[in-house]
Amino acid sequence: MSFKNIFDNGGNEAGSADQSAQKLNKDTPGAGDVSEAVRKLESERDPWLVRQTAHGAFDVMGFLSPLFQSTQGVAAAQRQVSEDPGSTSKMASSTTKAFGPPKVTISDEDMPKLEDLSKLIANKRSYALLATGLGTSEGLAVDPSRNTAYVADRGGQKLSAVKDDTGAQRVAASTLGDVGDVEVDRQNTAYATDWVSGRLLAVNLSDGTSRKIADVPGAYGVALDVAANKAYVASWTDGQLIAVDLPGGQKTTIATGLGQGIAGVALDGKGKAYVGQKDNGGKLYEISLADGTKRVAATLTGASTIRVALDGAGRAYTIDHVNGRLYEITLADGAQRVVASGLGTCEGLALDTVSGWIYVSNREGQLWQIDRRAAQALGGVGKLAP
Repeated sequence: MSFKNIFDNGGNEAGSADQSAQKLNKDTPGAGDVSEAVRKLESERDPWLVRQTAHGAFDVMGFLSPLFQSTQGVAAAQRQVSEDPGSTSKMASSTTKAFGPPKVTISDEDMPKLEDLSKLIANKRSYALLATGLGTSEGLAVDPSRNTAYVADRGGQKLSAVKDDTGAQRVAASTLGDVGDVEVDRQNTAYATDWVSGRLLAVNLSDGTSRKIADVPGAYGVALDVAANKAYVASWTDGQLIAVDLPGGQKTTIATGLGQGIAGVALDGKGKAYVGQKDNGGKLYEISLADGTKRVAATLTGASTIRVALDGAGRAYTIDHVNGRLYEITLADGAQRVVASGLGTCEGLALDTVSGWIYVSNREGQLWQIDRRAAQALGGVGKLAP
């Protein structure tokens, strides 16, 4: 059907309706002028009741008749435009001549910015395999000020530095012994544990040299309190948490009776330490640094809590090296959920609260970078794949 036929049919239908309205108004008894007496009578009736005369209907028909006439006119005009499209172009042309072409301006604030694009790209990925070939990694630390992650290779007795934006890696120090964990003080010094020799080492990241700070039998996990110049070391064999003064090396036993196989340590900055277990039940201990009292903050049944990282907002992250999973734990009630899986034999964990990344390393030599916002979302990140 052509546009002409469409508009002709529309006009004809409106015309027929108009003629019907006029005929009804002419031929129906009582139509036409209504006496003033009748109008007065109707105005006194309850407005919520339906009128008992046909005068209201006549008024409606009086309204519809000119409406149908207008519809006829519109249909005729539309048909003219369909038959002569140039009439529309002429109208638009005259408007342009009168007012000029439209002007578009884009302010500096509306221009796309490089940093916005970078954020958009970063937000599209919830995780990334940052580096491989890092050996049998167990310990892991990050220094946001240098955009660097430090990965301890226990088998290779070395410490690797990995750029968190490019994945470029280099050996920062070697001959460190049986490296169990590492922390950095953001002043170019790393502190590493040597489990076999039972030592806490200070590593100069500028030249890779190292020196012994203290003897700690079974030294495995380590955390730093930079403000207090202390390192807190978990003794795997003795089940103790020990404070070591820096740089002198004087030791103080904070807590005992934690059982064999305790591993990672994290500090909340409010006088509490959180210690995880690699073996013996997957417990997460909360310990008061003031008096050594302890409680079990959470238990991961059938899993491990080999490393611990705190986000400062009441949540802890821990990794289960047995099943290759990353957990989020609510410290107030011990509630827990898996936020990422497929992490291999993961034994290194670090949290960058500045940039919002979680770093996980494994004994397969991989370093994973996970978006913390994605991990917090419903369902978490899911299973990671290279």
